[in-house]
Amino acid sequence: MSLQLPTFPQYSIVSLVEKPYLLHTIRTDFFYTVEICVLTYTLQDKNQELAVNLLGAVDEHASGVLHELLDKLTPKDVVLNMEAVRYFNSIGIRAWINFVKPLVDGRRASYKNCPPDFINQINMMPLLARSVQILSFLSEFLCPECGHTQLQLFDAQKERDVLLQEFQGMVCEECGGDLAPEEDPQAILYFKSTQ
Repeated sequence: MSLQLPTFPQYSIVSLVEKPYLLHTIRTDFFYTVEICVLTYTLQDKNQELAVNLLGAVDEHASGVLHELLDKLTPKDVVLNMEAVRYFNSIGIRAWINFVKPLVDGRRASYKNCPPDFINQINMMPLLARSVQILSFLSEFLCPECGHTQLQLFDAQKERDVLLQEFQGMVCEECGGDLAPEEDPQAILYFKSTQ
């Protein structure tokens, strides 16, 4: 008796020529979708700093990409746009720590648009942001009225108490109802006490 694996009726690959990253979307039925996105980046040279826009997953495949990125960096200050980073796994965290150590050597580095999962990682492992300034972060909110979820961007340069107040009074884009944070704002803002 052999094990029969499911077939995948829809399998699409975004062309590497059109997009600098590989994206597989595998859908077996209405409820099951798997998406794999390999880490990639773009560089934008701005007067005194270099903007690095990251896209994809920081996982077991990210180490080589991060080494390549380090080789391309100049002595300019670096701003890492984290908004499109999908997720981190434990092997990716190790690769990221090995990336950050030389990144901050001789230059200032900062994170912007940090997604909720990355903020959770920083809160569990403050080493991820020890020498890197957090400029802004995203937080998830849920509307109890209509069930809509949305991300809100926050300026991490503001004081913790000001940010806690901003978590109150968020309005749903769909129905205008009051939003509730998906996670405890005190827990989300833990990173403010470690910087």
